[in-house]
Amino acid sequence: MTRQKVVIEGGLISYLALLILQTSLAQSKGKDSETLIVVSMDGLRWQYINEGFANTPNLDSIAREGVTSKFIKTVVPSKTWPNHHSFLTGLYPESHGIVSNKFFDPVYQEKFVLDYDCSNYDPKFYNASEPIWLTLQKNGGRSGVYFWPGFGGYPEKPTFYEKPAICPVNCSEINPKDLPNMRNSRSGWPPYIHCMVNHSEPVANRIDKIMRWLRTDLPPRLVLLYSEDPDSTGHGFSIESDQYRAAMERVDRDTVGYLINSLKNANMYDKVNIMFVSDHSMTDTSSKRQIFLEDYINLDDFQLVEGGAVGHIWAEGKQVDDIYRNLTSANNAHMRVYKKEDIPEEYHWKHNLRIPPIFVDPDVGWVIKTERSKARQGNWTVGDHGWPSTRSKSYSVFFARGPAFRKGIEVSSFNTVDLYPLMCNLLGIEAKPNNGSFENVRLILKEYASKPTAKGVSYLCHSLAPLFLIVSSVMFCILMTD
Repeated sequence: MTRQKVVIEGGLISYLALLILQTSLAQSKGKDSETLIVVSMDGLRWQYINEGFANTPNLDSIAREGVTSKFIKTVVPSKTWPNHHSFLTGLYPESHGIVSNKFFDPVYQEKFVLDYDCSNYDPKFYNASEPIWLTLQKNGGRSGVYFWPGFGGYPEKPTFYEKPAICPVNCSEINPKDLPNMRNSRSGWPPYIHCMVNHSEPVANRIDKIMRWLRTDLPPRLVLLYSEDPDSTGHGFSIESDQYRAAMERVDRDTVGYLINSLKNANMYDKVNIMFVSDHSMTDTSSKRQIFLEDYINLDDFQLVEGGAVGHIWAEGKQVDDIYRNLTSANNAHMRVYKKEDIPEEYHWKHNLRIPPIFVDPDVGWVIKTERSKARQGNWTVGDHGWPSTRSKSYSVFFARGPAFRKGIEVSSFNTVDLYPLMCNLLGIEAKPNNGSFENVRLILKEYASKPTAKGVSYLCHSLAPLFLIVSSVMFCILMTD
């Protein structure tokens, strides 16, 4: 009888051990039901957060109560549209197709322009990937999106969203071939408006709308919120200026702080997971650091689709070789010139038909312009971005807090594309094929702080299953012979 008792107890222990491991595996798949809120603060410079350039008590509190990273490595180019799309897809720009804020598509023979142009709402430019909010909805979840760059380019719409408020034209009635004639039709900035969100709307109003979404009977599981500051200020002033410092503090107070207080007042603060990120940093450029292409090549031979911190040159046939030869023979120490096929692989910005035939890659702080007569006049110093983060350190910030995150830790850097598998895990949905790695970010989550990886747990379960069968068989034989 004693032997039978030992055998039975041993069998139960083996079974329970296997059951515990299987339960751990199930939990590792991110089946939590908490809402995830992701807030993007455009152009928030990571160095200034670390150096205490501005007073940011609310972000500081998130760091104390949650997780922060030294920085996030942004994708190339360090521009708003490609990085925000990489956040939501886990893909590099060469894979998701939004290769910059402005680009040319040689198949459609059309130009894409961010934000205020009808092309920004044309689904054909976005058909190479699926954003996480759409994947969530296809899995039965609900999403809420407020001003997130590019969200309006999909035929499907979020469960909750804010429509563009300024639409003097009906983009659906315009032939894309007519768009070039409608551009540059007004003075000021932007140089024209086809359709755009109302960036002058106070962030507090945006957060109030989000809170109303969260109070509905069927609230969103994922909320995406975008703030254009401090980027909008950084483009008008030096990033060393009092104006940029004030913009950082305004974002901390009016975006981060207001959201925290709103969630606390609704008794939601400790029930939701929140991530605060930025899409890129900023670097000063000036009137003394400009490269004018007219000094080296004929302006009639090419189109500069996007300039500034990047130089995207489109030309055809023999002109490509001529332009490349003239630019490389100029021996300008402040720029690198690549043909498309020679762009460094580490940029992950090469294998897409929207990448230009010639890429001019200026030194950090230098900008590409076509001609002097159209350049900004006088002496000036303003912030800009777009240079590869591998050289410019145009990294972004990461702060997170909530029931899923660890408390009071700083982790090493990771990649923009790694946020996608992290968000999929938090939402409990299967990630689409992507360039990110969950292994790079899993240790910021409580459930992985002292656990093996999900892959390791799965392997262990599968490894122990045969052993459990063997042990059970041996014990059964012992019982039979007793």
